[in-house]
Amino acid sequence: MTDFSAAAEAALAYTTRLATLVEGQVLLLHVFEDHAVGPTDFPPGPAFGQPGMHARPRASRDAVLAELNREAQLLPVPAEAELMEAPMGKALHRLLAHRYPQLLVLGRAHAHAWFTHLLTQSHKAATLDATHIPVLLVPEDWPRPELPRHLVVAADGAPLALTAATQDLAPVLARLHPAVTVVHVAAHAHGSSRAAEALKSVRETGLFGPLDGNSLYEEREVGPVAGLLHAVSDLDADLLVVMPRPHPFPGNLFHHDVTADLLRTSPVPVLVLPAVA
Repeated sequence: MTDFSAAAEAALAYTTRLATLVEGQVLLLHVFEDHAVGPTDFPPGPAFGQPGMHARPRASRDAVLAELNREAQLLPVPAEAELMEAPMGKALHRLLAHRYPQLLVLGRAHAHAWFTHLLTQSHKAATLDATHIPVLLVPEDWPRPELPRHLVVAADGAPLALTAATQDLAPVLARLHPAVTVVHVAAHAHGSSRAAEALKSVRETGLFGPLDGNSLYEEREVGPVAGLLHAVSDLDADLLVVMPRPHPFPGNLFHHDVTADLLRTSPVPVLVLPAVA
């Protein structure tokens, strides 16, 4: 998705590198908000909080579509452009009805009031629940031009059953050949650990290649967000993977509120791979 902001451009650059790796295609999607028509179901202003096409008064649909097509033609991979009408949730459902994308990529700007709203109430359901497709969020200032080489995969020890769309992303992950560390976060310093179960549940997805005890990292006496971000920093990882379920599982630390906090605050790109209950 693009709104012509710096954050969207960072996400597009990342997406283009992924598409090049797997000989894939890119669809540039812009959700058009016509303020002259009336209010939509999200706050007005530039998408993701950055100046861009939304900031230009009454930019016409034709002008926006022309700019999308120009960007698509400049990409080094096959690309198309599509303009959809707000609101976001309905636009995504229309897209899924006829495009079947493997991955939805967004950029996160520093000023992210609009993005915070996206992750709450109906918008959170639209992007993280109802679409059932993987979502990748790229911070605007992500400095590394290369594709990810070290993944941190968050797991809580509960079983993981992935959506069909998540399973379809397996060839992309396989092409990356990354190092993978499974991170389990325990709120208490003492007591039994579910780290071994966390490693087992991730291994059984088959998404990340062979995993053994050396692939396991545990944080204790810390909350899930702080624990995961500390692990990312300590391991110098360049992609954080979370697999939220649509409904809380007993003992599940990585529910949607945690996912939303990670999307808002992670200094590295975050890949959300939806799981099923």
